[in-house]
Amino acid sequence: MEFLVAEARLVELFDQLVRVEILLWNTVERRLRDDHALPLPWFEMMRVTDRLGGARVRDIAEAMTITEGGASKVVDRVQAAGHAERQRDPADGRSHRITLTRSGTRLLHAATTTVEAELAERIGAVLGPGSVDRLEATLRLLRSANLSAAPTAEQEKE
Repeated sequence: MEFLVAEARLVELFDQLVRVEILLWNTVERRLRDDHALPLPWFEMMRVTDRLGGARVRDIAEAMTITEGGASKVVDRVQAAGHAERQRDPADGRSHRITLTRSGTRLLHAATTTVEAELAERIGAVLGPGSVDRLEATLRLLRSANLSAAPTAEQEKE
């Protein structure tokens, strides 16, 4: 019976994780759209591209934990808005590297300030530094442990 209670707690924990993620996502997305006319997936893609100093669609998909098709659509939209560009990868002429344009870099920096302020209020002020550190470590552990269980792009097509 103890095992069933533990399982029920994990289902409740899962529900709480999902609900908190949705609340935070919606709040940050609304703020980005209002202040910068920037959808949150674009911001995420731009952060990955900036952090990697240019990225392939595959790199973006892996970092965002989405399919390559999904990442490609986000890249297309950010590129169409003039915030990113595709250039041939000098190491592999068959693929492209996505980099931010000057306007994309400026927008990313302004949007990052907005997101940091919003998350400081929504997470930092509620938890405090020690709890934030523990939560970050716990979430990294859970993500790492579950990456191998995530479906591949081929499995998602089935």
